[in-house]
Amino acid sequence: MSACNGVDAPGGAPPEGLSIAARAVRGSFYSVGASAITLTLGLTRAVLLARLLLPEHFGVVTLALFYVQLADRLRALGLGRAMIHRREVDDRVVSTYFTLQMALLLGSLMTLAALAPVLARAYPGMPSLVYILWALVGVSLIKGLNAYQETFLSRDLDFRRLALADVVSSVTMTIAAPLAAWYGWGAWSLILEQAGGQIARSAVCWILPVAPTPRLGWDGEALRWFWRFGIRVWWGTNLSYLLDRFDDFWIGTALGKTPLGYYSRAYEFARYPRRIIANPLASVFFPTFARLQSDRLRLSQAFFRVTSLMIRAGFGFGLMFILAAPELIRLLIGERWLPMLTTFQLMLVYTLADPLTVVAGNLLVAAGHPGRVTRARAVQLAVFVPAVVVLGRWWGIEGVALAADLMVLVGLVLLFAQTRHLVDYSWRAMWLWPTVAVALIAPATLMGVDVGRDWSLWGRLAFKCVSVSVLYGGLLWLTEREQLRAGWHLLYRSLKLGSGHSAP
Repeated sequence: MSACNGVDAPGGAPPEGLSIAARAVRGSFYSVGASAITLTLGLTRAVLLARLLLPEHFGVVTLALFYVQLADRLRALGLGRAMIHRREVDDRVVSTYFTLQMALLLGSLMTLAALAPVLARAYPGMPSLVYILWALVGVSLIKGLNAYQETFLSRDLDFRRLALADVVSSVTMTIAAPLAAWYGWGAWSLILEQAGGQIARSAVCWILPVAPTPRLGWDGEALRWFWRFGIRVWWGTNLSYLLDRFDDFWIGTALGKTPLGYYSRAYEFARYPRRIIANPLASVFFPTFARLQSDRLRLSQAFFRVTSLMIRAGFGFGLMFILAAPELIRLLIGERWLPMLTTFQLMLVYTLADPLTVVAGNLLVAAGHPGRVTRARAVQLAVFVPAVVVLGRWWGIEGVALAADLMVLVGLVLLFAQTRHLVDYSWRAMWLWPTVAVALIAPATLMGVDVGRDWSLWGRLAFKCVSVSVLYGGLLWLTEREQLRAGWHLLYRSLKLGSGHSAP
């Protein structure tokens, strides 16, 4: 099955490492391009929904999603990552993978559907919770079926199809959810958003499928291999999920659906800087890391490239969003959402640092060391849970956001320390100048706005965006001009010629 193994065509094809690098670069361009489209559509959708719905609508759906996604994580053995990591794949492996995936999917969803009335009784202030849970179970079933195709698309580095699925899904969601909210569907418009997105992904992924035809089957050796790989990933993914969503659970349970609504919107809008660059690059480079796991030089190059780009782009966008947050909230979604201002600014720190921990974790898992990720996540969880409870009781959702920042910074240090066993790179080259740029530009921009405090909202927003862009980009150009030029030429050659030789 050449499609499964990602074998390059013989006869004049470039060496495997160079071909993989070129395909990864092309894939990053597809993903970043799709991210630009989905970012625009997602922001438009988020603004419209925030204007049409109330905080409690978002709160009840966010809490329901916590339990649905918890069921997803509890049954997830990292089977998709295992298939991407495995070099040799045949019919017995594929049929075992499909059978195990379907058994775990159906078992977890049936259990959640049966427990939904019990969960609903635990939240008497949310009478619609049980019905929302049942609806999201159906959405999760479609999502699980899509995952089979998406695994093989990722394994084959077919990022163009994955990018198309993202775009089609986003267009569908952007049309369906605001229309439903306009017609008064309330929280159910958010359910339609989820369902429409997954149905659209099905249309793209299952037309002209690249994966082998799904068949039930069982092979003892393949099952044992999936279990050995998956159980290590399982611990890491579930710890990661608790790190990502325990705050939602605690706020919804201890503070109620309205604070959770504010917190969930702060997190949603804070995700946009990371969605511009971080998410597409993280998705592209996991299978690339897996392909290059035995080549330390090229693995180091790939890791340095993606991490350096995420740091520079993330710091710039994050600084702009933090400084412009008061104007953005007032102009985009209205005064009634101002209670989430400080939470939004604090959550930007989390959403900028978290993708870096994801990339470091992806490197470790792709190279066959998921246990190191698990240990780091365990330390993070030990910090996060008590911090959420203590800081949340002191300062409400702002305290929870501070706990999230503390947790992600702990993980960043631990995971990057582990990467040094696998790749070689310079800490100074990766971190120094973006950090210096942020430290210098933030105070200067704030002082400039204080001078223009009588300006209109649009005037202050324009000043902040332009000043951050010019000063941050200019400082990086002055200090890293040759490195930026070399990086661009390397990407250009890889894209056009399928080759690349020197480390960034």
